[in-house]
Amino acid sequence: MKHLITRSLNLVACFYDPFLKLTMDEEKFRQEIIETANLGGDEKILDIGCGTGTLDLMLAETLDSGHIYAIDLAPKMIKVAKKKAQRKGKEIDYRIGSSSSLPYEDNKFEVIFTILLFHHLNFEEKGKTLREISLVLKEDGKYISAEFGQFPDDFFHGILLKFSRFSGVLHGLYPSELIGQNGLFIEKEINGPILGGDHQVIYRVLKKG
Repeated sequence: MKHLITRSLNLVACFYDPFLKLTMDEEKFRQEIIETANLGGDEKILDIGCGTGTLDLMLAETLDSGHIYAIDLAPKMIKVAKKKAQRKGKEIDYRIGSSSSLPYEDNKFEVIFTILLFHHLNFEEKGKTLREISLVLKEDGKYISAEFGQFPDDFFHGILLKFSRFSGVLHGLYPSELIGQNGLFIEKEINGPILGGDHQVIYRVLKKG
């Protein structure tokens, strides 16, 4: 994950939350994703690419006896997330690490989330990430994704791709053939919000099988 977007997020970690508040209704967006998961309140949950931990704090309010684990490649994002959890008095297991090599045992989690992660990954990384998700997800667990669909094939995105050659930005949603190849299937798929004027987000509930 050497590409520009991931490095940039580490640099702007302290400005990330204020930026999202200005550009989108983040709480509504993340609440829709939580509702898609239909949680029981006692799950072990993993948030991959957790950023500054906003989703994790919202999840913590819904759990009675479960536990939240979260991982991100950007150390400064994790630093911000830990501070937010401490201020709220929430116990969340934060780690610095890659989605392509998750540091958890197999069959550990009832629920796994990724939110706007896959456009940071190239094709190979997408496949590795889905494989890792399949390994650490319990047999009867569910993987909730909120990822960009195909980005517009226009001049702006063409230029963006040219300067982000390692990024999967023009195929933000993982290619469908990777799902079955990595032991998953789509149980449910619905359109989420359109961000930035023309970037469709797609919600998916996936399971092993």
